[in-house]
Amino acid sequence: MRVVYLADAPYIHTQRWVRHFADLGWDAHVISFRPAEIPGVTVHHIDGLESIGKARYVVHARRVRSLIERLQPDLLHALHLTSYGFLAGLSGFQPSIVSVWGTDVLEAPYLTPLHRWITKHALARAGAITATGKRLAEATRPFVPPGKPVHVVPYGIDLEMFDPGESKEQRTKDKQGTTVVVGAVSRLSPEKGFEYLLRAVAALWERRIDISVILGGDGPSRADLERLADELRLREQVEFAGELAHEDVPATLARFDIFAMPSTWEGFGVSALEASAMRLPVVASNIHGIPDVIVHGETGLLVPAGDVPALTDALGMLAADPELRHRMGVAGRAFVRREYRWQDNARLMEDLYAEMVAKRR
Repeated sequence: MRVVYLADAPYIHTQRWVRHFADLGWDAHVISFRPAEIPGVTVHHIDGLESIGKARYVVHARRVRSLIERLQPDLLHALHLTSYGFLAGLSGFQPSIVSVWGTDVLEAPYLTPLHRWITKHALARAGAITATGKRLAEATRPFVPPGKPVHVVPYGIDLEMFDPGESKEQRTKDKQGTTVVVGAVSRLSPEKGFEYLLRAVAALWERRIDISVILGGDGPSRADLERLADELRLREQVEFAGELAHEDVPATLARFDIFAMPSTWEGFGVSALEASAMRLPVVASNIHGIPDVIVHGETGLLVPAGDVPALTDALGMLAADPELRHRMGVAGRAFVRREYRWQDNARLMEDLYAEMVAKRR
């Protein structure tokens, strides 16, 4: 059985899905506008005309369609709606699946009438549609033809990889009376809201709460965040850990006492689930897909996006109460095990693959 993915090959969530099905014995191919090596998978890099940006998806559409026709897959799966999903629609190949992942439906359709048309075109021509969370599925349905379902298939968390072990409980007890570490692992870009996190931490220092910050990741906002840390006199309290390989994320999360996700846009919030799996309480914005992955008052605290005083109070509450942090962390890992275990979520996609291939036959 052969599956062809239209997807960004270097992206970790592309690689997770692709490698999962390759490990199941599928002959997996990825057609990508960025190069990457994926063990056990054939990556076809579509290069050229990088200077024209997103327009090259349309310019190269015939080339992509010819490649799909030559590969003759049993299934075509596009990951991300308004780029690779649009290409899947232009290819005309069936059976096909388009997976919606976040801003591709929360933001893109509202940019211009053309973006809205691209969104509806891609979804109308998809054989099946998946979304990573319930709220993202609801946001997708207005652009879907009547009667066509949107399947909820989350990313899922590997609980063996994200395992805090027994040392987490002892570390929580040992942290009483010492510096509390609040951290995040994410791309450092404006929509992640880390400006608000730094301002909240500065306010906590004014309350004489001993708290520090670790930001794992890199991106266009890093220089601005470094300048803000200097302006807030937090430079000694903020560590910029830089870009992290996915396999290094658990070790970084193990250094945290609280995980923060103060985003202004977030389609799902898989990093919050990774933190919960590591028994960390999460403070996050009550926006878009985030409430799908955090149970307010049980596994973490939700606050209005961009509300620095509310974020400050939530972080202060957890910083002052090690027992509350422990209870929320334990509840968070149980929640992930119950709702977002990788093997269970992957099985949903396996079933959808089987259904689509059976329909073709």
